[in-house]
Amino acid sequence: MAADEASDDSIVQRGGPQRRAIHVAAIAQISERGFSATSMANIADAAGMSRPALYQYFRNKGDIFSSAFVALFNDHADRALQALDDDGTNAQRLDGFLQRFEGDLWEQMAASEHSEEIMSAKTADTAEEIQYVVARLRSGLATFLATAFPGWNQTATARRAEWAEVLELSPKGFKFDSPDVAVYRRRLTTLARGVAADIDA
Repeated sequence: MAADEASDDSIVQRGGPQRRAIHVAAIAQISERGFSATSMANIADAAGMSRPALYQYFRNKGDIFSSAFVALFNDHADRALQALDDDGTNAQRLDGFLQRFEGDLWEQMAASEHSEEIMSAKTADTAEEIQYVVARLRSGLATFLATAFPGWNQTATARRAEWAEVLELSPKGFKFDSPDVAVYRRRLTTLARGVAADIDA
């Protein structure tokens, strides 16, 4: 994860300022050092607080990592959902949705040489909380698709379900050959345009 993206205070809109500062510091330190090589002291120093003060907010490094990782996903989900509400064509709005969540996260992970370790450090609790983020994305996308392609007959409902499935699953396949960021973003744009063209047809 890129420290420049992660260092912005808008990364976490949830929790108090101290927790936000800890999240930002943790993401930057873990991106730079890797999860196993990052200590509580590293995070405390980067957050501008003492190590004992850190324990007032989190039990341990794993607790900080889980909280920061979920906050990161929530922030990108917020931006993705906002893109669906922005002005523009269906293709532009779907592309914004995909770029703000899938594309931006891929760029952050690609910027860290420790991305594999970071991904494997996720706990069961983290994975469960991320499912809530995914549920928010699904709900927002369903609302967008219902507006872009209204109707509640069986055909309209089935088409929306197909588009939602393709938009959720295709980005995972786009990562199969570990593309660079520009290639991955281009694939997302192609997907958005394809689904939008089908909606608009």
